[in-house]
Amino acid sequence: MNATDGYGEECGGLQTLWENGERVFGRARRPAVGGDETVLIARPAVGQPSSSSLDRLAHEFELQDELDGAWAVRPLELVREGGGMLLVLEDPGGEPLGRLLIPPLQLERFLRLAIGIVAALGKLHRRGLVHKDLKPAHILVNCADGQPRLTGFGIATRLRRERQVPEPPETLAGTLAYMAPEQTGRMNRSIDARSDLYALGVTLYQMLTGSLPFTAADPMEWVHCHIARKPVPPSERLEGVPAPVSAIIMKLLAKTAEERYQTAGGVERDLRRCLAGWETQGHIDDFSPGQQDTPDRLLIPEKLYGRASEVETLLASFDRIVKNGVPELVLVTGYAGIGKSAVVNELHRALVPPRGLFAAGKFDQYKRDIPYATLAQALQSLVRPLLGKRDAELSGWRDAMLEALGPNAQLMVAVVPELKLIIGEPPPVPELDPQQAQRRFQLVFQRFIGVFARLDHPLALFLDDLQWLDAATLDMLEDLLTRSDLQHLMLIGAYRDNEVSPDHPLRRKLEAIKANGGKVTEIALAPLGRPYLRQLLADALHCEPADAAPLAQLVHQKTGGNPFFAIQFLSSLADEGMLIFDHDAGRWCWDLDHIQAKEHTDNVVDLMADKVTRLSGETQHALQQLACLGNSAGTTTLALVLETSEEQVHGALWPAVRLELVERAAAGYRFTHDRVQEAAYSLIAESERAGTHLRIGRLLAEHTLTGKRDEAIFEIVNHLNRAMPLITSRAERDQFAGCNLIAGRRAKASTAYASALTYLVAGVTLVGDDGWDRQRELMFALELHRAECELLTGALAAADERLTVLAARTNDAVEAARVACLRMDLHVLRAQGGRAIAVGLECLRRLGIVWSPHPTEEEARQEYQRIWSSLGDRPLEALVDLPLMSDPASLATLDVLTKLAVSGFYSNPNLNSLVICRTANLSLERGNADASCFAYACLGIIAGPRFGDYESGYQFGRLGCELVEKRGLKRFQGLTYIAVGVLPWKHHVRAYRELVDRALEVSHQSGDLNCAAYSFSVLVMNLLAAGDPLEEVQGEAEGGLAFAQKMRFGTIIECISAQLGLVRTLRGLTPTFGHFDDANFDELQVEHRFAENPDLAVAECCYRVRKLQARFLAGDFDAALDAALRAQRLLWASLNFEMAEYHFYGALTRAASFDTATADELQAHVEALADHQRQLEMWADICPENFGDRAALVRAEIARIEGRALDAMTHYDQAIRSAHANGFVHNEALANELAARFYSTRGSEKAARGYLQDAHDAYLRWGADGKARQLEQCYPTLKPYADHANHARQTATIGTPIEQLDLATVLSVSQIVSGEIVLENLIEALMRTAVEHAGAQRGLLVLPRDAELWIEAQADTEGGSITVALREAPISVAELPESILQYCARTQESVILDDASAQGAFSNDEYIARVQARSVLCLPFVKQGRLIALLYLENQLAAGAFTPARIAVLKVLASQAAMTLENARLYRDLAKREAKIRRLVDANIVGIVISDFEGRILEANDAFLRIVGYDRDDLLAGRLRWTDLTPPEWLERQRREWMPKLKVTGTLQPYEKEYFRKDGSRVPVLIGTAMLEERGTQGIGFVLDLSEHKRAEAEARQMQLELAHANRVTTMGQLAASIGHEIKQPIGSITLNASAVLRWLASDAPDMTEVRQALDKIVSDAMRAGEVMTRIHGLVKKASTCNEIVRINEVIREVLALTSSEANVKGVSVRLQLAEELPIIQGDRVQLQQVMLNLIVNAIDAMSAVDEGPRELTVGSDMNEPGSVLVTVRDSGPGIAPEDTAHLFEPFYTTKASGMGMGLSICRSIIEAHGGRLWASANVPHGAIFQFTVPVSPAVST
Repeated sequence: MNATDGYGEECGGLQTLWENGERVFGRARRPAVGGDETVLIARPAVGQPSSSSLDRLAHEFELQDELDGAWAVRPLELVREGGGMLLVLEDPGGEPLGRLLIPPLQLERFLRLAIGIVAALGKLHRRGLVHKDLKPAHILVNCADGQPRLTGFGIATRLRRERQVPEPPETLAGTLAYMAPEQTGRMNRSIDARSDLYALGVTLYQMLTGSLPFTAADPMEWVHCHIARKPVPPSERLEGVPAPVSAIIMKLLAKTAEERYQTAGGVERDLRRCLAGWETQGHIDDFSPGQQDTPDRLLIPEKLYGRASEVETLLASFDRIVKNGVPELVLVTGYAGIGKSAVVNELHRALVPPRGLFAAGKFDQYKRDIPYATLAQALQSLVRPLLGKRDAELSGWRDAMLEALGPNAQLMVAVVPELKLIIGEPPPVPELDPQQAQRRFQLVFQRFIGVFARLDHPLALFLDDLQWLDAATLDMLEDLLTRSDLQHLMLIGAYRDNEVSPDHPLRRKLEAIKANGGKVTEIALAPLGRPYLRQLLADALHCEPADAAPLAQLVHQKTGGNPFFAIQFLSSLADEGMLIFDHDAGRWCWDLDHIQAKEHTDNVVDLMADKVTRLSGETQHALQQLACLGNSAGTTTLALVLETSEEQVHGALWPAVRLELVERAAAGYRFTHDRVQEAAYSLIAESERAGTHLRIGRLLAEHTLTGKRDEAIFEIVNHLNRAMPLITSRAERDQFAGCNLIAGRRAKASTAYASALTYLVAGVTLVGDDGWDRQRELMFALELHRAECELLTGALAAADERLTVLAARTNDAVEAARVACLRMDLHVLRAQGGRAIAVGLECLRRLGIVWSPHPTEEEARQEYQRIWSSLGDRPLEALVDLPLMSDPASLATLDVLTKLAVSGFYSNPNLNSLVICRTANLSLERGNADASCFAYACLGIIAGPRFGDYESGYQFGRLGCELVEKRGLKRFQGLTYIAVGVLPWKHHVRAYRELVDRALEVSHQSGDLNCAAYSFSVLVMNLLAAGDPLEEVQGEAEGGLAFAQKMRFGTIIECISAQLGLVRTLRGLTPTFGHFDDANFDELQVEHRFAENPDLAVAECCYRVRKLQARFLAGDFDAALDAALRAQRLLWASLNFEMAEYHFYGALTRAASFDTATADELQAHVEALADHQRQLEMWADICPENFGDRAALVRAEIARIEGRALDAMTHYDQAIRSAHANGFVHNEALANELAARFYSTRGSEKAARGYLQDAHDAYLRWGADGKARQLEQCYPTLKPYADHANHARQTATIGTPIEQLDLATVLSVSQIVSGEIVLENLIEALMRTAVEHAGAQRGLLVLPRDAELWIEAQADTEGGSITVALREAPISVAELPESILQYCARTQESVILDDASAQGAFSNDEYIARVQARSVLCLPFVKQGRLIALLYLENQLAAGAFTPARIAVLKVLASQAAMTLENARLYRDLAKREAKIRRLVDANIVGIVISDFEGRILEANDAFLRIVGYDRDDLLAGRLRWTDLTPPEWLERQRREWMPKLKVTGTLQPYEKEYFRKDGSRVPVLIGTAMLEERGTQGIGFVLDLSEHKRAEAEARQMQLELAHANRVTTMGQLAASIGHEIKQPIGSITLNASAVLRWLASDAPDMTEVRQALDKIVSDAMRAGEVMTRIHGLVKKASTCNEIVRINEVIREVLALTSSEANVKGVSVRLQLAEELPIIQGDRVQLQQVMLNLIVNAIDAMSAVDEGPRELTVGSDMNEPGSVLVTVRDSGPGIAPEDTAHLFEPFYTTKASGMGMGLSICRSIIEAHGGRLWASANVPHGAIFQFTVPVSPAVST
């Protein structure tokens, strides 16, 4: 029974009157003293109300004593019963105002009602209450006494003023249509009585006009209306509204509270004046509203004084971020109380139009060691509102978070535990080295922030009191601003600049941010000047500024213009009676002398402390404990610390809340200002503070649940560590040292290494000097983590000293390995590779592995051979199934080996090989581990070059990948893919690109940014090796370089810089072809760095090889040879394709140097050339795709040198063909060039020109414009051919070096184009940018669609502005030169015409001839050799308008836009597909279900839930599993057959199965399934309910049976005479024989032999008649179908026996041609008999009409083909007319006069149901043939 029911019985019935959305009101009678009385009943409008709805009922009842029945509907009783609740109220009669508002009220009626309402509101305010939800539904009118009453006090507050934090509009308490701007939380103003006056204004507006002042479609639009839109005045909306009344309402609707009426009394007085005028003279004279509206209570204005320029700076920064997306940091600085937060909060209003988000966190001076505490606070403010959203809306956020966080979600859950409630329990994060872990954490944090900071909702993140920030957050801020790709983020920081000295970490970090290009805006707030303070006092006291000037002078003198101090000082004057309101004079008064005489403090903290001391002792104590806990604390924690109940906590702090010293939040309390906290804390005697913290720490430690201990550990240890000297118990010190260890580990896991170090040092201090003797394990753990954090925070000397001590204290091999690994990291950081190796080798010695620091090549080879000995007969692929390594000592050994591999890689190739091989051997002996994957992959790298075993190397690489993917060993996943991805020895180099892409994806997901940087370098190496278009290679290289620079990864920066240098010089973008030098690259400086740092060997090798290539291609063979010699000594560090490039270009350089070499040099060249050739030939044998062309070209050069001209010709052509066949356009170009040189030296100029032309064209296809120009300069005769082949290039090739461009322009162009993903927006930005930067008059963007070109957008310049219009039309000569467009599309080359109308290749184009176009540019956007778009620009005013510099900018634009356009198109297509899928899901046309392989159903639409009979609650509760819904017989098939197929193919064709419904019944379904993502574990199913289909099928089958039966009966009827004859014959014979028997038996001596013979004949004839009857019965009866073994010949014979008489009667001869030993078939005997019967009877009938010729019926059977039997019925009748052939088998089609037309249709259905086929054809020379096939029984066919 619910509460309403119970009270209804007591009251004798309940009459429902009205409802207001949340509550239903009814009137009831109940017994009372003196007779029954009527009461109002308010109950929730829904059956299961929310807890907040019930809380509002309870809160209204609590206000019972403060409400007066004269003006309020007063609560009488709160009834709780059976989980329900209702509120009993006084019944004043009347009805809600809302019922009277249509049509609008007449003016006099309006005025009288309005006066009554405002009078009631004034009385509410005088009781100290603010309604907060005033609206027509909460106003009762037409009461018994004629006076209006207020109701609906569910969110009313007793506070004079309270602050509303910005929350999602849909969660705000109140009614949006009537809500004051400040109540939205976006006005930087508090809620007070004036907020009710705004709601009153909305209500009066509605009463007077019949409509609301605003309309809105969603909550955020309502917010925008209230804070930004000006309503239409009532006098303009409705004719006849007097101007003064309209003015009163408009004043009530002022956006800021200061501009509204200040009191309800002021409104009442003005309304009464209007009513009096209307009643006495019929009109209302104009007057200025609010003249009698001076409040008698001090209200300090909350608007900002003297901060206009500062606020403008802040808003301008936000506008920039909204516009261009680039993140900025805005710093607001000033003393405490200067108004920093107030300035920042002005941003709330600006956030509304772009639907921006705001998050804030505040640093606490007592919690600065808690890592990321403030960021967590800010993120919680973003996450918590999401928990209240509907699941449909929440799912979008959930998907975005899961996509952003990937496998690293646990890192964010550790910071924001509430996140788990949205995304579920995340998996553990992959382990990384500490430095990488820190970068990963920062990257994951960036991505998480990116979920909220987006174009459609930019994010403002405010961090207050930066002077107290922790080191980890400091690093995070730098990362967000200098190394992230975040967009639409505004970071705001506030700090006290007087507390941030020049050496403060914040100051140093800000300088670093600026130096690294971070955008920083600083706003310094000064104290308020006297004029502003004077205005503040004048507004607060409602007087003229001149009257307030003396008091303002005194306040300024006391407070120094500090706004917070000034306001508190002014408030204290009012509290002390020195500032009073004179009701008679109607103004504020003060005695200046009296104020000056009283000695007020000059310190705001003392002033606030004085305020606190006036409170009760209980409140003071509560404030002191809150101050110890920090700026804020939860109510539960406060209750624990105060050792009282939560109710008592609220009671104790209520006085402080009323005085605005603290604010009550949803879950706790916080100080309104730091100064209040400082004041409360200062009241604790200094000698007692440590003890207070100790008591709090102990309480928290004791009462925190074990499962929650980790989350609360920082709070606990912070208190304990501040009381360390007071902890004397040894056991307690050890216990708390353990807590510090937990805190240190947790901080370290969050990569907050400085904070972790603080906790670890505290732990060591607590344990004491004798800790090694008492608590060795604890001490070792503390010191080891401490050393690691010292290393990670740069205290290397301290870390070195500590690790040296720890090394001597280790107890076992595992501890020794952990210490050794840290020591090796330390030495690597110090660039002491030798010492790192020594430490590693020493540790391995302790682990039983004794090696020399400089092992020989033979030792490395022996270790490699050990692998094969250990492997034995096992194939390599079997190693994937080895057990996982579990022995701690073995795992420790692997860790040391892994560290040693990194250290040895740069110094000793033999040691590196030894380490890799030993890691593999250890895995073979003791099982696989994470490091095994990487070791096998590294074996793949070294097995070929080091040990000559390329085939095994390839297999080892595959093994490493399989271990990652099949066994889940993913710690080194990205590095494993990269190691395998650099192997060019087995397959085409492009085949490895997928692995490189996967490495990039995996490393980004896992946060392994070092691996990501390596991946970029390997990707560029792959692209160069494959000869991909250089423009694309440059784009990838620049992206990789930017990433490596952000990561500050020196080696990769150097590698990619060298690769980029080669690309740029080949493209002609460096001043000197063949040299890398330009504005960003200095070869001498780079080489100097390499000379100083041998650890850059990998990078130097890369540089030398790329320099070798560049110099050779430039023809500088001496410099190329020098680069080759320098690269040779470094080849051990580059076991990848760069080694191949070294041998290839080294060989060509040696060959080219022969002509100018001395005798000594010749011998060196010969030997080196032989070595190069030997290596290339060996590789060509292994992988001809990669090396065949290279080896052939070197063979050609050797043949040239040796004078073997014919061999040289053969090999040149072979190299060209091989390069072309394998897509190596760069090698094809080079081979052609060298062949041309060869033929030229032989005097074959014609052949040379041909090869040279091909070389030139191939270089251009590659994108090597610089090389092509070099050829043109070297071979002047080439130019005509070049012009002919590329006749569009009428001006010089685009080759302006990029450094000559305006860098800002290039960056701007790139930023604009790359910043868009929405295709339409991108196209507009692209066209606007292109036209603007090119100086074009007109531009068109053309996109390929199938085989056509379509115009997608047009940009025109008119009157200095650019307009862009999106279009969809095929290209036509009316709009552009089609020939140019087609040429560009086919050749993918640019066309630049300085003067198109002049004579040239395209001057005859119809468009150019017609419009006389001058400057024309057509630029293709190409990605990976595929045309993405064409950009056409023209200028009809000037020739040569498109300068080289402008064209170069457009080339940059083209390379960027090609990728971005493609991405945007994919994004649009994806969005369309997602929208289609979402429409499909929401349409509920078919059931859609998303599930995983484990059986969980993760999501389903309503259609699916209806099919299986469940509801959404079952789904959300996790009660739906497809494994439970699937019957056992189907489940087994699903697991055995369908699931494996789905995993392999990714899709399943629709198949039928059954589900269990919730009621236990079964439902047949058709389901098609697909994987959601490749290699994923989730799939999506599309489910159709087949119940109706199956029912229809059953009905159809039944109908078919009925028709078949009718057909059989009809046929039998036709045979009645014949069948009668068949039966008469045996019956007659029986009669004769029986008569004979009777005669014989009547004789005296009967002949028993004859009797017996006669009786045998009788039995035979009876059986014969019985068989006939059985056959007839079988054909005529209604029997269900059955599946049985059938011999087709028996069926034929049985039917012929039935029809033989009919055949005889009709004169038809029957011949059988039945094959012997036919296989049996499976089917329904009766149905097959029916088919035969129909076909035979039809044949007999047909032949009965033939008068001439024989009547022959031939029935045959035979094997048709393996698996089926063929039956033929052939007659000699008239045959089938051609026009009938197509319709023979259609229902109701017949050629007989009396036929039904169903026989053959039914026959075909029967045969097809048996899996066979029935057809008809002509019998030559006459007659017809009917044939059908039936499959043999499966048992036979298999």
